[in-house]
Amino acid sequence: MKITFLVPPPINAKIPERVAGCAYLLYYVPNIFLLSAAAVLEKAGFEVKYIETTIKKWDRGHFLSFLREDLSDVYCFYSVNLSQNTDLQALKDIREIRGDVPIIFFGPAPSDRPAEFVVDDYAYVVRGEPEYTMLELTKALEKNSALYGIKSVSFRKNGSILNNANREPIEDLDALPFPARHLLEERDVYYNPKLGKRPFTAVCTSRGCSYRCIYCVPSSLSFSRELEYKHHVGKKPPVRKRSPENIIEEFKLLKSQGYNAVNVQDDQFVWGEERTIKICEGIRDLDMVWGCSARSDHLTEPVVKAMAAAHCKFIDLGVESFNQEILDYVKKDIEVKKNEEAINLVKKYGISAKINIMFGASPLETMATIQKNREEVKRLKVDQVMYNIANPFPGTEFYKIAKESKLFVYGDYKPVNVAKEANIAYPHLGKTELENAVRRANFEFFLTPRFILKNIRRLGSLDSMKAMFRKLF
Repeated sequence: MKITFLVPPPINAKIPERVAGCAYLLYYVPNIFLLSAAAVLEKAGFEVKYIETTIKKWDRGHFLSFLREDLSDVYCFYSVNLSQNTDLQALKDIREIRGDVPIIFFGPAPSDRPAEFVVDDYAYVVRGEPEYTMLELTKALEKNSALYGIKSVSFRKNGSILNNANREPIEDLDALPFPARHLLEERDVYYNPKLGKRPFTAVCTSRGCSYRCIYCVPSSLSFSRELEYKHHVGKKPPVRKRSPENIIEEFKLLKSQGYNAVNVQDDQFVWGEERTIKICEGIRDLDMVWGCSARSDHLTEPVVKAMAAAHCKFIDLGVESFNQEILDYVKKDIEVKKNEEAINLVKKYGISAKINIMFGASPLETMATIQKNREEVKRLKVDQVMYNIANPFPGTEFYKIAKESKLFVYGDYKPVNVAKEANIAYPHLGKTELENAVRRANFEFFLTPRFILKNIRRLGSLDSMKAMFRKLF
């Protein structure tokens, strides 16, 4: 059976980013979550291909021509909130051209709202972690057998939508094959300007986060498993980690395949000193640059020292605010002082400290707290900062708060570019005020001579920097 994973052309000019899953595209990151599911299917003997039309620069006409000639038995879409309309339009196109060929949706959006994707008897949703569920479903479709016993599948039968019982999180991540990166047709287009080298890829060493931030949209895979678990069990799923040995093996394989740069796509990379240092010691001599996200309170000096020695070039820190009351409100469970210490520690070892600041995640936010954030970024001489406006994503506690408190300016969640547009407003802090505040903050940071001179070489060219500015402003 021939299975094709598709990224269709967007229905507007903005391309949804599907790996983090919460913003529009700034640069291409390979979707290793999709490629992991593809690897499992390949290992089972299915013929698999992956077509990312946005990289190929296909318009809708080219996409329709492809469908007229293609003979795939199943189409699969990895869907996030921002891509839902695009992917459902692709379903309509497939139905008009290919008829009742099976279509499988997976990812956070269908995991959260399967009824919106199971639109006919030949559309299916794989909820949560996709690998084993996808394998069982495709085997059943190949044999035309019943789907009732396949956990975490949603489908339509006799006019009703059936949501099978949920599948427990995968215990042994080491048992999964490495992502099928060979399916990528143009690997050199993938790039992370924070690392500045090609070929570039991504790696996932753990799944999930044990913390409780009300706004959090973790990596799209972790969000999928979290939504599925919360819907059926009522709490967050446990964190699952790959062994250091398995991670080191993958890095060595990537080195042999010519990769020079890696983004660790975990929600939180640093799970304990011993594990982290062992990973770092195992990849240190590969001379590959890499970066990751980490909580400030997990960054000890031995850990950061080991990361620097292993060629870690950046650490993303979810600072969110330099106001302790706001951090407490959003349940960050961290102290402002600890964030400051982590920024200084990371810089001490020559790693770029990139922080995220979010405006409007709490009714305690004011123009004064926003101004304080900007002042602290200057004082601490942060290497990189990304200012965003909080957007309550479906499935988060913040979404429930926004609905109950009537914070949504459009009545409900709307996909927006959070670096530019507000989806919420408070009585004392309106939509326009939030948008002006984030615009001023980004201008203030990104248009300083210090930032431009420091980063033009890293970004590759002045044109690359201009492209980044167009996304932000």
